Amino acid sequence: MKIALIMVKSKVYRFKNRSIFFNRMPDCLTLGMLHSIVKNAFPEIEIQLYDETVEVVKKEEIDADLIGISAITPCINRAYEYARYFKNKDKTVFIGGVHATLLPQEVKKHCDSVVVGLANETLPALIRDFTEGNLKDFYFQDQNMSFENMVFPSRSIYEEKSLFGDELNMVQATFGCMNMCGFCVQPYVCFGHHKRPVADVIEEIKQIKDSYIEFYDPNLAKDKEYLKELCEALIPLKKQWFAPMTISVCYDEELLELMKKAGCCQILIGFESISQASVKSINKKFNTVDEYKGCVKTLHKHGIKVMGSFVLGLDGDDKNSFGKILKFVNDAHIDFVRYTINTPYPGTPYYEEMKKSGRIIQSNWDYYDCRHCVIQPALMTKDELEKGYDFLWHKTYSLLNVIKRLNYGQSKVKFLKQVVHNFVFGIVYNSMVHKRSEGNFT
Repeated sequence: MKIALIMVKSKVYRFKNRSIFFNRMPDCLTLGMLHSIVKNAFPEIEIQLYDETVEVVKKEEIDADLIGISAITPCINRAYEYARYFKNKDKTVFIGGVHATLLPQEVKKHCDSVVVGLANETLPALIRDFTEGNLKDFYFQDQNMSFENMVFPSRSIYEEKSLFGDELNMVQATFGCMNMCGFCVQPYVCFGHHKRPVADVIEEIKQIKDSYIEFYDPNLAKDKEYLKELCEALIPLKKQWFAPMTISVCYDEELLELMKKAGCCQILIGFESISQASVKSINKKFNTVDEYKGCVKTLHKHGIKVMGSFVLGLDGDDKNSFGKILKFVNDAHIDFVRYTINTPYPGTPYYEEMKKSGRIIQSNWDYYDCRHCVIQPALMTKDELEKGYDFLWHKTYSLLNVIKRLNYGQSKVKFLKQVVHNFVFGIVYNSMVHKRSEGNFT
């Protein structure tokens, strides 16, 4: 039996549109996990893997008994194209991923079966039912699914595909988040907040050859006692690591000291906005704007760099916000900055709230990529928001602003290395993704 697993990417991030620096770099664990789940349950099955992140997928050359497709919202239409093609060839097709979890009824119209939630238990069940001629329409993750003894992802699956390394160095210790921030899908994708046993996580990390690892947790600091236990166990491994966390971690200096000792070199923090009204509008009340700069300073004191994430076009933002944000990220000395446009995802209460108030202005899922405005902003026009978004990406990574942001007392060597890294990243990323805006928001 043969199974083909396809990872679909949106128009922006598909192979043909990516810079040479990014075009062969896998960016998630999904295929590695799916491969491992299938092989663990059915070692005899032949698996074909196709990832549009790292290759041009020629669907005409795919020949398998069962086709699985994973997709997020902005590339779900492309997943439907694949499904339609294979179904016309009398192949059985199932679709999973975030969009399938949020809108399973819609997805079912385009395929034979839908995997809702994590696939650890449901994918083997689906394959078993398929071989017995008893395929179900939906396979729902058990909300009481055990997170102990999870299979480790297959980390060498990109050996022949990846230009800059064979090994997937991502790991996930916790799943889900219950902070209920308006724009975020995490509270809904795996039904709650779950923690793997620290011993399991450490055993997995021991198998990663790379000295640098990335945690893909939505919020690794959700349970601080768990994070402390994890850090203690990480110390002997001498790994450097990155992880997303909320700003609350900045208020626990004992924890920060332990994180640094354990190898933490950078964290991602969702600041989202420098307007307290905007932060409140998305139910992220634990973010206190007046304390942002102090929090970044505290992290730097412990030798931890900050990637700051901002959501543009929230209800407290107007067209004058962009220049203020640029000044803020420079004054706060945020090492790396990431911007997205406020995007309510279908299947979430936030989307339904926007739809009920008549603010959804785009129903084509292709545009739900956090780069296009799909709602009517409260205090500006759609064009003003999109121009402001492009303006911030380009201005933030100009050489002058990179120097301003990173000038916070690092050694000259570290400062110069970071400036070069930042500036080159900005050139590559902006040329790959963003068009230069003609707007002026300073």
